Amino acid sequence: MRQEYKLVIAGLDNAGKTSSLIALRHKYNFYERVKNLKPTIKIDYSSFKFLDMYRINLWDMGGQKKFRKIYISNPIYFTETDYIYYIIDIQDELKFEETVNYLHELLDIYRGLGYKNEVIISFNKYDPKFKNDEDFLDRKKMLENLIISQNKDMRFKFFCTSYFDISSISVAMSYSLNKLLKLKIIDDELHKLVKKYDCGYIILYTNSGLIISDQYKEVMDTITFEEVITAKINNDIEFFQRLKDENVEIDERTTILEDTIDYVKKFQFTYQDKDVYVYLAINSSSQTINNLKKS
Repeated sequence: MRQEYKLVIAGLDNAGKTSSLIALRHKYNFYERVKNLKPTIKIDYSSFKFLDMYRINLWDMGGQKKFRKIYISNPIYFTETDYIYYIIDIQDELKFEETVNYLHELLDIYRGLGYKNEVIISFNKYDPKFKNDEDFLDRKKMLENLIISQNKDMRFKFFCTSYFDISSISVAMSYSLNKLLKLKIIDDELHKLVKKYDCGYIILYTNSGLIISDQYKEVMDTITFEEVITAKINNDIEFFQRLKDENVEIDERTTILEDTIDYVKKFQFTYQDKDVYVYLAINSSSQTINNLKKS
């Protein structure tokens, strides 16, 4: 299996591309770090290790008009892309036509390059306060229908993201990584554990807070997921990052809820002669958690 992958992050200026990446890196207390960002000039390259084994290269394409013209006239920027993330500012309704036009220009380039994976569309700045706002729901639906209807030869995956909701960025970024690295076998094993131990949910994280796999006892609609899961994921991610930033070693954490317990455990395993660290988060009854601790 390959050890290096390329993700392209594109969109108009001020769509929140760079701030989302910084949020992903820092995980918490990030707003002060991103609110005064200057626009990305040309391309900002960065990378990180996933599972301490795979190098993920991020190409953050500057969204200002003068730079977009450079990209469109030089398709070489987009060669060997494993996944493209296209960021749309859901709050800036006046730029919807411009951003869809730019997306179509990029898609024409990717058609010529034989791109086969899904195009990941992120409706960014979809802040928690807008989750149930009818106007924003209509904007999202309209954009989805417009993009799909005009590009029936391509596949899309849509996410709503906000740098006020770190879990939304983690979930969106994790999607492509899980697809690239073919982690379905992990999904299947976690699904078995959910059934075997009657868990509310099981979530497997990297040690920096990206979601490797998540499985749930029941199928949840969007509203229920937001109410039940989002706060939990945000809390977990902040916990992992504090441990990392403060150089603290804590192997497990137990949180007592009304009827269940949230249990987070750090595991180490060896893969390809490398030590890999992950966190497994489980929600279940106190008896089940106690049994798991003993096993």
